[in-house]
Amino acid sequence: MQKEEYIQNLLKEFLRLNPGLTISDIRKNSYLSHSVIWHHLEILASRGECLRIERGDTDVYHLNNVIDNLSEFGIADDHSDYHFSYNFDLVENPFGRFLRIQRLRESRSRANTTRGGVIVPYHLIGTIANILVKVKENHLNEEKNKG
Repeated sequence: MQKEEYIQNLLKEFLRLNPGLTISDIRKNSYLSHSVIWHHLEILASRGECLRIERGDTDVYHLNNVIDNLSEFGIADDHSDYHFSYNFDLVENPFGRFLRIQRLRESRSRANTTRGGVIVPYHLIGTIANILVKVKENHLNEEKNKG
């Protein structure tokens, strides 16, 4: 796990210093292979750590910079056998500001590791919150579903 963490931190540093990199850009300036770079950038993108934008047949990666850690809103799911928790951060990249929601799980070494994430544009947060309320009311209400 240490090697993976090292590679991901290295890639995040590349993206921090040089916004808008492709796999080829990173490969030219590192000892990493194309497949290793692609694999770890995809992990970072799936966790909401970076944003992948398709430009024709090339993917361009941008780091999601944390501008505010919203740790006071963290949620622990004590009802699940998997013991997931959820973190919220405000992040920024060249395309704007976003709310990042990450799903974490405790690893064997007792460290919380990010398992997945999504970024939501600021202007859509209210709309998505309203949709979630409607989904809960119309589809997740246990009393309605029992009938």
